[in-house]
Amino acid sequence: MEKSNFLKGLGGALCLFAVAPLTMAQQPLQYHNDLSVLGTYIEPDDERTDDYGSAFRVSYGIRLGEKVWVEPTFFAGIIETSDPVRTDYYQQGLGADLAYRFYRDNQFTPFVLAGIGVSRNDVADNPADEIGGFGNVGLGFMTSEISDSGLRFRAEARYLYDSYDDGLSDIHVSAGVSVPLGTTRKEVVESVKYIDKPVIVEKEVVAQPADTDRDGVVDGVDQCPNTLIGLTVDAVGCVRTTEAQSLVLLGVTFDTNSDRLTANARDILDGTAQGLKGQPGMRVELSGYTDSRGSDEYNRVLSQKRATAVRTYLIRAGVSPVQLRAVGYGESDPLYSNDTAEGRERNRRVEFNVISQ
Repeated sequence: MEKSNFLKGLGGALCLFAVAPLTMAQQPLQYHNDLSVLGTYIEPDDERTDDYGSAFRVSYGIRLGEKVWVEPTFFAGIIETSDPVRTDYYQQGLGADLAYRFYRDNQFTPFVLAGIGVSRNDVADNPADEIGGFGNVGLGFMTSEISDSGLRFRAEARYLYDSYDDGLSDIHVSAGVSVPLGTTRKEVVESVKYIDKPVIVEKEVVAQPADTDRDGVVDGVDQCPNTLIGLTVDAVGCVRTTEAQSLVLLGVTFDTNSDRLTANARDILDGTAQGLKGQPGMRVELSGYTDSRGSDEYNRVLSQKRATAVRTYLIRAGVSPVQLRAVGYGESDPLYSNDTAEGRERNRRVEFNVISQ
């Protein structure tokens, strides 16, 4: 058989295969890999033999993009020879092809491919048996699914150049099936939703005026912003200085046996400073206290240092020094029992006392 006649026949066969998918239209599967198992007819190079060969081919397709695939492939076959001097060829090949499928998971998907690999030709009476290389180009097509599992028909033709025996050119024509791996069937389900007509109820929403410092006086009227929570204010939001008021600065704590403020205490005093700067006419005594552990004199000195540390911090935060005085009262006037750890902790405190004018 001459190769020109063979190629004409191959073109006719591919045309027949092309009309087959028109009767196989099904809902497509979405998948990323497939496995193809093909039977192959080999039209060998005239320098090899005038007969034919047969083989099987396995290709594993891996999707790289919308239409681009890489296909590791293996084939093994026998090329017959009627020459009484030479035995049949036993040929194997392992390689990889880069394929371009023109339509993604379509009912009829033509493709082209090209690849390279390693070949082995085994001829018993030829000392030139060797492992060499091959390159091939091809074209083919895949049909739509022919079963619920996603099985597809695949046919292809390849021109294969084998480096064996100074170079031989063969033509491989293959047909078989391709099985999708990791499939998800894409279905369109018609659904009807019944939506009740919404009932719109109009409700007048009255915006509440803002009261940032939560002293009961809205911001538009408040003349003394950032008032400390817990102090009584007048009609314009300023702390009443005509009456004595006392407030424990919760969270203002110190390192053990030290007048050094903790990080949490400094955060609280930053807010206290804003309230004092918002009412510069207010005078405050910062009263320091300790628990009952230690001598009276030690506790008095320590409480004075702690009250002074609070005053110093507030002045550095922008409060006028004339607004503040610091007094240490030691372990006097406990608020809780000093017999428990919790009570002693609460007795170690600094009070914010508004000085009545």
